[in-house]
Amino acid sequence: MKQFEKTVSSEVIYDGRIVKLRIDEVELPDGSFSKREIVDHQGAVAILAVKDGQMIFVKQYRIASQQLLTEIPAGLLESGETPEAAAIRECREEIGYRPVNLFKLGDFIPTPGYCSEKITLFCATEFVWDPLEEDPDEFIKVVKIPVRTARTLFINGQFIDGKTVAALGYYFSIAARRLIAE
Repeated sequence: MKQFEKTVSSEVIYDGRIVKLRIDEVELPDGSFSKREIVDHQGAVAILAVKDGQMIFVKQYRIASQQLLTEIPAGLLESGETPEAAAIRECREEIGYRPVNLFKLGDFIPTPGYCSEKITLFCATEFVWDPLEEDPDEFIKVVKIPVRTARTLFINGQFIDGKTVAALGYYFSIAARRLIAE
């Protein structure tokens, strides 16, 4: 018996600036067929910026969820751009700082049931002031929160943006392991 779905045909029904939507016909493990709606996404990066005992977040209104969210700086990968280069560019655009010690926390796929997006998470703790011009269609406010307060907000479920929750989870679990090892 087959264990995976096999794509039989694929049709792109929307090709936008950020995503493509396609309908795939798949053969299921039992030999029957079904359709899958798939969002193709170019990928993104997100950066947990920790500077002088504070975490740097951005607040922005997200029309899809109709909420003002507190998130870590993030953005799309541009064509041919490495995740590291994208992370540096996004930090400069959104918070004005260029990270000088960027390290990867991990990758995650936010919604694997229907979307191909992969987000690479980074952390940085050293910066130089080196702002780039902000994206003209983004209206964000930089917010600094002490690490201890951010941890409490995280534990209490106050962050609901997936990339922010994932990055904080990585960060605080790494911090906890270091404390336990000491």
